[in-house]
Amino acid sequence: MEEYIGSTLTKLKTKQYSELTIVIGNESCDLDSAVSCLVFANFLYWQHNEMKCKVCTKEYRDGSVDYKDEIFLPILNVDRNDFPLKTEVAFLFREKGINVGDLVYRDDYDLPQLLKSTKSKVVLVDHHVLANKDSFLAEYVTEIIDHRPIDKSGWAYKPDTRTTIETVGSCCTLVAQRIKDLSSLMAKDVQYFNAYPVCSEMLHATIILDTVNFSKEVNKGTPHDEEMTLFLENLLKPTDCKAEREKQLTTLLAARTDVSQLSAAQLLRKDVKIVGNVLVPSFPILVEEFLNRPEALKAVSEALTQTNCDVALLLGMDLSEGLKRDIAVFSNSNPQKAVLLSKFLEDYTSPPLGLSPHQLATPECRYYRQRNLSASRKQYIPALHRFRAVL
Repeated sequence: MEEYIGSTLTKLKTKQYSELTIVIGNESCDLDSAVSCLVFANFLYWQHNEMKCKVCTKEYRDGSVDYKDEIFLPILNVDRNDFPLKTEVAFLFREKGINVGDLVYRDDYDLPQLLKSTKSKVVLVDHHVLANKDSFLAEYVTEIIDHRPIDKSGWAYKPDTRTTIETVGSCCTLVAQRIKDLSSLMAKDVQYFNAYPVCSEMLHATIILDTVNFSKEVNKGTPHDEEMTLFLENLLKPTDCKAEREKQLTTLLAARTDVSQLSAAQLLRKDVKIVGNVLVPSFPILVEEFLNRPEALKAVSEALTQTNCDVALLLGMDLSEGLKRDIAVFSNSNPQKAVLLSKFLEDYTSPPLGLSPHQLATPECRYYRQRNLSASRKQYIPALHRFRAVL
């Protein structure tokens, strides 16, 4: 992995490449998005090198001819200075020996210019609905791997775009399956996973975190998630699979929920998406706890201004004593829209969110406890798209 990252970065900086393939995850840059991005880009690099004809490229490899090859670049969809907020991502990468300083972040390059500078392709992982700021990527997209319900309302991709879109607990499940399938087509079966065991380990750990170790209460794990987890465990051969899963979940949850040193403003940037003009941050703590932090609502107001949004939908989750979820809707510039959104979510049925209104010490917020514990942001985003359509 270190050799791959180093050589890719060197070629990128020196412009010693003929074609560029960017793999990029969603703007929340959570563990699923970051691992899917890094692992799939690494696989494309491995696949490319395995398929190159050694006879045809001999004169290039021995230095007799100046040769520029294709590069496969993972881009973490977060500004470099904000990456430390992704506590579980930083933790896992460090644990696996990945130097996060050597990775490429969203603000490291002018992406439109980078894509225009040479023949370029883009692979989207862990999302298929582009944020407004990313709309320029659409014309370059050749492949999509995502685990959200498909949304074609803003579909602007070419007809031949290759898609793997399936509702499962973790995008890493689909990445592992795609790598497995492509490797089989090359008659190389599990060679990639064996060549890069660190990638197998990261895929496995992420699936365990995303499904909360296949918790019945959370109800996010699917048979496909379980199938790929068993496939990876068969390769990794942990001494005790059950104990290893529990260890992964415990350590990653601890890393994700360790937000004691983060301010309210930093928490809002830790895991955030934007849908239209709605800011949707997700917290590893309950919204009620977030709102009790110093200047929490001031931080929300400032975040709305900075992102040109007019409503915030705050999503909270706590796993310390069984799963709990809560939400709040807030707007200081368009309170009527906040009321309409709150009512829309109360009545939403695909799926029902089970929202129960409660009064907090912050009356500016419309606050709810959520009875449907399996409904995460993945379920709220389609609701927000429908809300925009009827508004």
